[in-house]
Amino acid sequence: MKDLLKALIPILLGSVAGILSMLLTQGLRERDPFGIIILVLSIYVHKFIFPKIGIKIEPKDWAGISFLSFASWYISWTLLLNS
Repeated sequence: MKDLLKALIPILLGSVAGILSMLLTQGLRERDPFGIIILVLSIYVHKFIFPKIGIKIEPKDWAGISFLSFASWYISWTLLLNS
């Protein structure tokens, strides 16, 4: 169950970050760095969420968490930019 949460939470937060990136940058290309800052902040939020739900994060887990967050952020933001 905890391994499943380690995968689902980054996907969910990455998708939320993608939606926020679209809403806050309003599709303007010169604001793209702000969207990336939102991604980095969403990855940082994991540091506080996982201990609250009782999941211990090891250093090797951060690569997977970061990748899942990035992938879901990128996909959701790209889909919203193209719609």
